[in-house]
Amino acid sequence: MTLTEAAFWTKRFGVIALGASIVFVIVILVVTLQPKKYMPPEYLTANFACTEKREEFLQHKLDIPALQLADGSEMVFEILTDTGKIDSLPQIINVYKFNNPTQSLSAQANAKILAKKLNFNPDDIIRKDAVTYIWIDKLGKRNLEIQAKNMNFTFKTDPSVIKSIAETGLLPTEQEAKAKAAEILRTLSVYSDDYSKGTHRTTYININPDGSYSKASSASEAELIRVDFVRKKSMITIASNIVGADLMIQSLTKRTGIEPTQSNIIVNDKKVDVYTYDTVVTFPETQRYNVSVYVGVEDKEKRSGGSSLNSIYQIDFTYWPIQVEACGTYELVSPQKAIEEVQAGKGKLVYLFDKNGDDVVPYTPKRVKKFIVTKDIFITYYESPDELEYLQPVYVISGDVIFDNDIKGTFDFYYPAINYDIVQDKIELPPPVVEEKSSWL
Repeated sequence: MTLTEAAFWTKRFGVIALGASIVFVIVILVVTLQPKKYMPPEYLTANFACTEKREEFLQHKLDIPALQLADGSEMVFEILTDTGKIDSLPQIINVYKFNNPTQSLSAQANAKILAKKLNFNPDDIIRKDAVTYIWIDKLGKRNLEIQAKNMNFTFKTDPSVIKSIAETGLLPTEQEAKAKAAEILRTLSVYSDDYSKGTHRTTYININPDGSYSKASSASEAELIRVDFVRKKSMITIASNIVGADLMIQSLTKRTGIEPTQSNIIVNDKKVDVYTYDTVVTFPETQRYNVSVYVGVEDKEKRSGGSSLNSIYQIDFTYWPIQVEACGTYELVSPQKAIEEVQAGKGKLVYLFDKNGDDVVPYTPKRVKKFIVTKDIFITYYESPDELEYLQPVYVISGDVIFDNDIKGTFDFYYPAINYDIVQDKIELPPPVVEEKSSWL
């Protein structure tokens, strides 16, 4: 080959290589950028729309109470998670406003209606203070306390009564207990949709000689089954009539590992499918819940009255209604940042028990040698026994713990998920592009 021919083919291959490189770059850009093109604006850029001004929202930063460690504990962490899954979590998700009630003029009348449904004499009301109503059933050894402002209540039966009835029969199965617990909430007209859709949890309860509760290892050792009601809320919602909805749903399902729930709404007299990516709503201690019903052996003497109450011995009911639609979208700190902050001692310890320990009894401080993060970080929404203004997300970091005596246990840390440092004033974003054709109907 002559020098002239060599120069010709060198130039020719250079052009071909350059062209191939350009095509490759274009393909990569199309593949990587196309999903973002079709994402709704609120999930590309947070709109911070729950308040007009950032300062208003920042007044409601989450303040999560933490369990205390015993003196001599070490904040040593070992990370054994699949870090490849950490970055699959959403970067921007919904925030909701609570519909906190104000005390109505009919509060006392409403409380009497609730008391009657629980088979108390409504006229035997006792005013504990300006905000609390009390009923005491001396014969049945039961009592009821209702908060006037919001109708949250606690209903209890004397432990000695429960123990005596427990000796007369068998506990219902876990499924039967769940059904009975849901039935009583429906009877009381307090069974909301966001709880009815949740996956409810059960715990066997033993009544100690002093009347306190502890965790029973099996049904044969238990006097009660506690049914905890778990609510869910949507992190992201996608309507099927939005341009690129199919691509968004496929991408989010793959990235998060969450299968969306499907419902529908009516838009301009036409049905539109809606896909939601839900997560659970959690409590300051991850083993406790705002709504719990204690189910036991049926009282054949029917001392409590109606049949729906014959096996119900305690109800702890605190309900904070949440607006159906999100008030805004907010950007999150990265999961990796959350783990680093927990390692630095800035997380909130909310669960710490031996693996075979009793997490029904009140927590007592424990001495820890090491925390081992073994589970992938995930997101929940946080609610409290007390009123909050907004339902906000938290990261949950979980794993195994080694105590000072080398016994192993499990732990949960919370870390507020919203990146408060970059919260802005409310942003007006363009509406998502809607399909013009009718094939999606």
